[in-house]
Amino acid sequence: MRTLFAVVATLTLTTPAFAQQQQPAPNCEASEYRAFDFWIGEWDAFRADTNAPAGRSSVRSEDAGCVITEHWISLGTVGYSGRSLNIYDRTSQKWEQFWVDSNGARVHFVGGPTENGMRITTEAPVPIAPGQLAYSRMTFTHNADGSVLQHGETSPDGQAWTTSYAFIYRRHTE
Repeated sequence: MRTLFAVVATLTLTTPAFAQQQQPAPNCEASEYRAFDFWIGEWDAFRADTNAPAGRSSVRSEDAGCVITEHWISLGTVGYSGRSLNIYDRTSQKWEQFWVDSNGARVHFVGGPTENGMRITTEAPVPIAPGQLAYSRMTFTHNADGSVLQHGETSPDGQAWTTSYAFIYRRHTE
């Protein structure tokens, strides 16, 4: 009986009809998955207003090119670090970032490509200081010289935005 079951199972799994029913696994090769690739690399970040060093960031394409990970180490605030997972969600057709840091903060951003970069925004107010909530957004601009401007802003109402920081990411050189 076992032998008969094994033969039937083998024939079922190898028939053309069964093979046609199986869908190929989705991949992340389409252009929408590549919209944030300009940010991939090893970076030194500088304050845009003073050019003072702000931090180091390692941004990588991982998990078959479906996830972009960031590891940030601040040079301005001793002991501050964080990381993000960035992914294009094929269902919502939006980019999402999940940020966590050494202060125990977690923030979820949603957005998409701009003409020359990426913009992601929180969908609800998040803590920005003790007892203070605001919307938060980041705009990443891919500059012609290969650098990336990361412009962080906050808003009490999601309408009027105030700059909280601006960093220029330049490729790390040894």
